[in-house]
Amino acid sequence: MTPPTARDPRIPAAEPASGRQPQSAGRARRLRTEADKLEAFCLVVRAASAAADHAAFAEVGRAAAEALRARFGGGTITSCFAWLAGRAGREALESVRAGEVALGGSLSLEDVAGIVELAREAEALREKR
Repeated sequence: MTPPTARDPRIPAAEPASGRQPQSAGRARRLRTEADKLEAFCLVVRAASAAADHAAFAEVGRAAAEALRARFGGGTITSCFAWLAGRAGREALESVRAGEVALGGSLSLEDVAGIVELAREAEALREKR
């Protein structure tokens, strides 16, 4: 019997020097989509939170709905807050923090983390009502 080789499926491939497993193409696409959602939803939450009055908030809502429909198939200000405050938002933020995926837009990691915290606080207040 010959000894198993690196091609033997029973033997795991060696980990890269960084200690992280290489990503599959599907996982990389999913992480990229989640990071894009994270940034887009943060922009919506930031704009909604900065609205000076109801009219400005409503305008942000209309623009957000149109942009989210075009990019992700739909969404609202409320869904952005909920996503960021929930498990999916937390996991997306952790993937960015861990270096599994990079932010691609104009927001820094600190900006995103602050906006996610704002969304969590807003959702906690909403749930208390």
